[in-house]
Amino acid sequence: MKILLGAAATVLAITALAGCSGDDDGDTARDPASKSPTTTAPTDPATVGTYPELDADDYSFLLEQLCYCPVTGPVLVTVEDGEVVSAVITKGGHGMKKGSDAPVYLQLTINDVIARANDTDAAEVVVDWPDGQDWPNSVAVDQVENAVDDEITYVIRDVQVS
Repeated sequence: MKILLGAAATVLAITALAGCSGDDDGDTARDPASKSPTTTAPTDPATVGTYPELDADDYSFLLEQLCYCPVTGPVLVTVEDGEVVSAVITKGGHGMKKGSDAPVYLQLTINDVIARANDTDAAEVVVDWPDGQDWPNSVAVDQVENAVDDEITYVIRDVQVS
């Protein structure tokens, strides 16, 4: 009986590995978290580098960063005179307390995120920017083609311009 169970486990493992080893159609598996949170077509490469900056100096917004990095949850960012004056974590978790200062890598202005949308050196940039809105809803950047764990998505919500 032990031999049959061992053989069945071996066949199952080989079958699972065989399903992961092929690249028959040329597609590369991607982590669902690296995709833009909204359904959009890939950005026309001709538009990358042409997104306009936000023409506001004082505002607040919620920023989320989705990546293979420490997860802190949404961050309430306050910008005055075009500079971040505070970035506070709005939900606790993963070693970060609600109400604590956000890490430096999340202390970004909307224009910092737009600069990522304009990154012509990135392998791929996907931007969800609704018509008539002065900022994008999300910017997904694949920094290096065929690299693993380098994708970053920025999500902007609840913008309040002062």
